[in-house]
Amino acid sequence: MANKRDYYEVLGISKNASQDDIKRAFRKKAMEYHPDRNKAADAEAKFKEVNEAYEVLSDQQKRQQYDQFGHAGVNEQQGFGQQGGGFEDIFKSFFGGGQQGGGFSFNEDDLFGSFFGGRQQSRRSRKNSINRDIEIQITISFAEMARGTNKKFAYAYKKECPHCHGSGAETPKDIKTCPECNGSGIVLVRQQTPFGTIQSQTTCPRCKGTGKIITKKCHQCNGAGYIEDKRECDLPIPPGIENGSVIQVTGMGNQINNGTGNLLVHVMIAKSNIFDRRGNKIYVKVIVNPLTAIVGGTIDVPTPYGIKQVELKPQTKNEELITIPNMGINSKKNMFSSKDDLIAIIIYGKPPHYNKDDLEKLRSLQNIKDGEIDSYLKRAKSEIE
Repeated sequence: MANKRDYYEVLGISKNASQDDIKRAFRKKAMEYHPDRNKAADAEAKFKEVNEAYEVLSDQQKRQQYDQFGHAGVNEQQGFGQQGGGFEDIFKSFFGGGQQGGGFSFNEDDLFGSFFGGRQQSRRSRKNSINRDIEIQITISFAEMARGTNKKFAYAYKKECPHCHGSGAETPKDIKTCPECNGSGIVLVRQQTPFGTIQSQTTCPRCKGTGKIITKKCHQCNGAGYIEDKRECDLPIPPGIENGSVIQVTGMGNQINNGTGNLLVHVMIAKSNIFDRRGNKIYVKVIVNPLTAIVGGTIDVPTPYGIKQVELKPQTKNEELITIPNMGINSKKNMFSSKDDLIAIIIYGKPPHYNKDDLEKLRSLQNIKDGEIDSYLKRAKSEIE
């Protein structure tokens, strides 16, 4: 436990972060360290660390215990778990955890819920709350990011089985009340201990907390209660979206467990070979003929909105920055929106091939004094001599 990092530090948030802040931080970190995207040797370990931190901080009761007791207050493996001296070991040694045939069965959900007031949600209700939302990832180009775009894509989703209407049974008659728990989803376990009789609740092992058993599974969904289908989405993406941003499409998730989830689209921006975003400004390197830069002239500058012709003033230097207004990222300010600037970095290209007459004309310029070169040679001579 000594090597465990603080969960707030893992997600990169403060201790007074809201639940929305926690969710946003988790999605960002999960995308960053997902083993399918990040091939670093420690990516999988960091991904698990992020998931562990989110599991605790996204649950109000677990978060309260963590804030009060640290890792020992929430971590079953290293606080209440298997590292020796933990609460689970103590209770198992007193109460004979893991015994069969009427013995005490250690159940973390029930035991720790009774002591700390948390984790009392039944497995049935937890099951009904999962897998409604669908998360997918799409990639757009740099130009699409700057301009804004619409992306059409298809994805798979789950919907209620039309035959069994989500029950998982072939017919309503094939759904029976669980005889083990009489439909409650939980069973009582009593155990004699040195402190007297201990009574606890645990999830019914026969119905897995549903209170029902199915005697014949639905032939269409094989008892799952849902089938898979495909649908299309035409997603508007606003200009200037940040890499890794999540767009939520309400009501486009899975249609299961008597509810409909949302579609969460992670928008990734492909790396550009030309443009570089810095805030809402765009930087682009523009290769020009050195003579054009020296004498002035018109050059073509790539922008996300097309090629723009720009007039270079005479004696434009190599790597000089040229500001082109309203060709950057669109940024909304109050009711109005405006584009930031595009910064062109002038890069001298290789001189083109000149014929004999052109070279003679250029040689006539060689004798023009260059103060920068003279100053450089003067400094060099003083150092050498």
